[in-house]
Amino acid sequence: MPVSPPAHLATICRGTALEAVIRGHVAVVGSAGEILAAAGDPETVTTLRSCAKPVQALPLVRSGDQLALTDEEVAVACASHGGEPVHVAVVRRLLGRAGLDDDALLCGPQLPMDDPSAEDILAAGGRAAAITNNCSGKHAGMLAVCVARGWRVADYTDFDHPLQAEIRAIMTGLAGVDVDSAPVGIDGCGLPTHGLPLAALARMFGAAAAEPAFRRCQDAMATHPHMVAGRGRFDTAILSVAGSRLTVKGGAAGVWVAARRPAGPGLAIKLEGGDQFAMSAVALAALQHLGWLSEAEAADPRLAGFAQPPVRNWAGADVGAITAEPGWAESLAR
Repeated sequence: MPVSPPAHLATICRGTALEAVIRGHVAVVGSAGEILAAAGDPETVTTLRSCAKPVQALPLVRSGDQLALTDEEVAVACASHGGEPVHVAVVRRLLGRAGLDDDALLCGPQLPMDDPSAEDILAAGGRAAAITNNCSGKHAGMLAVCVARGWRVADYTDFDHPLQAEIRAIMTGLAGVDVDSAPVGIDGCGLPTHGLPLAALARMFGAAAAEPAFRRCQDAMATHPHMVAGRGRFDTAILSVAGSRLTVKGGAAGVWVAARRPAGPGLAIKLEGGDQFAMSAVALAALQHLGWLSEAEAADPRLAGFAQPPVRNWAGADVGAITAEPGWAESLAR
């Protein structure tokens, strides 16, 4: 089968000078696996990275009655949070439900992604910690599952741990591909991540709407969008504006996924260079031309600046912009 080349999705200009071209792939897929629209190669393989968090949280939500989870705790388990004090407090509350503390987290130390929070820690003589890692909510949720199920906690990140096997089985059922036989690597936070076709990632989120636990995740993310990312972050902004109709989640390495509520389809985007800086421009162009986001919603002040992110120099001056390239997004609506 011939492979489609990446599409020209966005352009970065510094002043009037062209600085970079952002190429990548887009897939819109129904819950049964049918490709409804695409740009570039929808079958290109990518690691899932943090896009998978709402699916990885399903075992936690299924154990929710036993743990008496709040919506904030569910949302932070799905999050790539900024490490703000409010995020840390909710992660610690989730750990406490399992009778655990920060020392149980195996996600590795990271300063908060939120710059003011990182500056406050450093000014107070603190340093990077696992609790401020952007993945600490996901890890706290996994630890809570292990305690609830009577599984060992010391090696919960291992590929062969029963929790990770259950997550792979869930992903296999939703994505329509055998995740056990997919390429595997280690994510930044130490958990397994898998290489899947972009279309399978989109299908995973489109199909997940049939899962009551996933709907709980969607509701929690929509109700507490700040928990999912945080101050100044794109996912929080779009969930704040349209979380009742859209579920979105970004990941490292230039991957982003959305699901239209209540029953899909799913949308997945991969930027070839692996950077996230152009993702909001590309994602908003796709959502608008698909009709998933109205003009009024796109113009909401909470999304201001995300459609055309500025390029700034070290003095903070705007010296350029990132813009979605015309053509490819319009083709999604055909």
